[in-house]
Amino acid sequence: MGVIELYFLWKLTPHGSIRISRGGLSCFVERILPEKSQCRGLSFEVGETPSMTVVLISDGLDKSGIEEKISALSAPLGFKVHVVWAEGGLPGSEFCETLSSLAYNPWAWMFLSVAVSLALMTGLKELFWTFFWGTAAWFVSKFLIAFAARKKARAFLSAARR
Repeated sequence: MGVIELYFLWKLTPHGSIRISRGGLSCFVERILPEKSQCRGLSFEVGETPSMTVVLISDGLDKSGIEEKISALSAPLGFKVHVVWAEGGLPGSEFCETLSSLAYNPWAWMFLSVAVSLALMTGLKELFWTFFWGTAAWFVSKFLIAFAARKKARAFLSAARR
């Protein structure tokens, strides 16, 4: 399944519309942020003066300096920047985000239901050995895929040298 990219309308011209991607804007903002900061989201509003709202997380850094830097680099592009600061770096926040994403993941629910039904139907010993051999098969397949990719890359490099 491919990744769907969200494009924001930037300008309407006599020749058509100019659109910018959310991923591109996110990468642009991430490149100018200090190491301990993250861009958590952004939105774009079109109008006479287009504006971009950026949601940032920063761990105790100079927030006004970051806002000024983003605004200064975005001004030549023709849009204003509004920065919203969110709380980040709280203990356990990554675990809560992971747990939240798992709650909406159908694969996680499928895995949980398979494990519960296997434990109820066959017992914990069989559940353990099922997970053990499944995990072993995963590692073996991962190794074989990496080995095949490395071998293919070597063959490609040797063919390129000729």
